[in-house]
Amino acid sequence: MAVLLGGLSYAQELPGNAQEALDRGEAAVAEALATYDAQYPDRPLWRQAFREGRTAQELAAGHPAPLRFLARAYSQSNWHGPAVQQWHAYLDAGGTFMEDDAELFANSGNHYAFAAYQQGDKELAAERYAEVVALQPGNVEAHRWLGRIALELGLPEQAVAAWRTVLELDPNAEGAVYFLELAQAQARWGVQAATAFYEGIAAYESGDMTQARNRFAAAAARNSGYATAWAWLGRVHFEQGQYADANAAYARALALEPENSNYQWFTRESERLMAPATEPDADSPAEDAPSDSASEEGVDEDTADDAPGDDAASDGDDQE
Repeated sequence: MAVLLGGLSYAQELPGNAQEALDRGEAAVAEALATYDAQYPDRPLWRQAFREGRTAQELAAGHPAPLRFLARAYSQSNWHGPAVQQWHAYLDAGGTFMEDDAELFANSGNHYAFAAYQQGDKELAAERYAEVVALQPGNVEAHRWLGRIALELGLPEQAVAAWRTVLELDPNAEGAVYFLELAQAQARWGVQAATAFYEGIAAYESGDMTQARNRFAAAAARNSGYATAWAWLGRVHFEQGQYADANAAYARALALEPENSNYQWFTRESERLMAPATEPDADSPAEDAPSDSASEEGVDEDTADDAPGDDAASDGDDQE
């Protein structure tokens, strides 16, 4: 009933003096957009437009048209906090998005949410981004930030949902595959274990084998059932010629996943290399190593190579 009444009130014509105020306001908006290179709410033409909108609002209390005018004017002048509040007032009065209203609302909503994030209030930022996607479900920027904030708050299941949505809306979204896989790993193995593991991958890809070894060890310590972490710990030891340590780590991985042929081979090979060197039997065929140890150890090589170190700057300007 409230929505119906709101719609009916919008269908009613504005009183003449209220419409005249809106006409003056629209003229001020058009002049501001044509005059200023950058739009700010403290500039004279914008202040004039706001005054006219508020006058129309006083003359036609409860009518959505002045509310929409003010919401648009606040958004266009980059006064995002009042813009979001005014958009909600407009929708509560029975208004609906028309023309480019949804884009203006989403732009202000994302800026408003990012301001909360910059102030360190991640929970409030998430609430504000959620408001954006509730009213504009296809807004990739808001979903991306919901995914990022969920990871930062230690909420991997929510992060998985957000990053999946980002990829559905934009399959080529930068970093989205990496963050989805990180969120999935956190949901499966625990936030601390998976975070340490992916830090190990980043260190390995950068050539810092000491840091990689320590982070893989931390991941396995935080979840002893994390076979992939044990395997990558074994891989680092193996590549550094630490065969006894590699054998111990691969044996733990193999105990968790006995059918994994990659773990089987490296467990046997590291054990063989631990033994004193002997001449191979000429009649004994050599056993071939697995062709692709990285992918069989649970991390796609392309993903590992492309994993971003810090997506903050680009995300920030996506939206920030």
